[in-house]
Amino acid sequence: MEKIIFLDRDGTINADESGYISSPEDFNLYPNVGKAIHNFNKLGYKIVVVTNQSGIARGYYGFKELELIHEKMIRLIEADGGVIEDILIAPYHKDGVIEPYNIEHEDRKPCTGLLKTYYKKCNFSTSKSFMIGDKQSDIEFGFNFNLKTILVLTGNGKNTFEKNLNSDIKADFIVKDLLSAAKLIENIDKNKKGDSK
Repeated sequence: MEKIIFLDRDGTINADESGYISSPEDFNLYPNVGKAIHNFNKLGYKIVVVTNQSGIARGYYGFKELELIHEKMIRLIEADGGVIEDILIAPYHKDGVIEPYNIEHEDRKPCTGLLKTYYKKCNFSTSKSFMIGDKQSDIEFGFNFNLKTILVLTGNGKNTFEKNLNSDIKADFIVKDLLSAAKLIENIDKNKKGDSK
């Protein structure tokens, strides 16, 4: 069975300080993200980005703009040797104004609708897969599907860490950034191989 690293986008892969990213010009990778994803690939993981994009429901941008943003993301990551397998998008929000996306929906993190659909498609190993993100919704999303969870301290990560201390659902690991997550997973995999000898 395949092993997958599910990655949040805003605040994990790219800077998120400006709020809703509505054009490729506003999209900027964090340092070493392409290198981190390349390292994940070398370890045998497929990379799947899972992102809430309520800006579509709110009318801030459309699917075409989002496609152009993701084309830039893929291009920048590929420049450092990283490969993204898939991008899963939840365009919904109950406070939106664009139909039919202005509803509550099980695809929106921390609900696991997107993962359920993807699991039927790929039948990946939940015990060997990870969810990495900077928000509590990312951690709960991974937890709700029995994935190991990693909180990065980029984006909203530091605020999430403080709130996470009092939460019933805590991240399995906490790291500085995505490159640190890649090093952590490499060590975890090495230890597993050592245990199997």
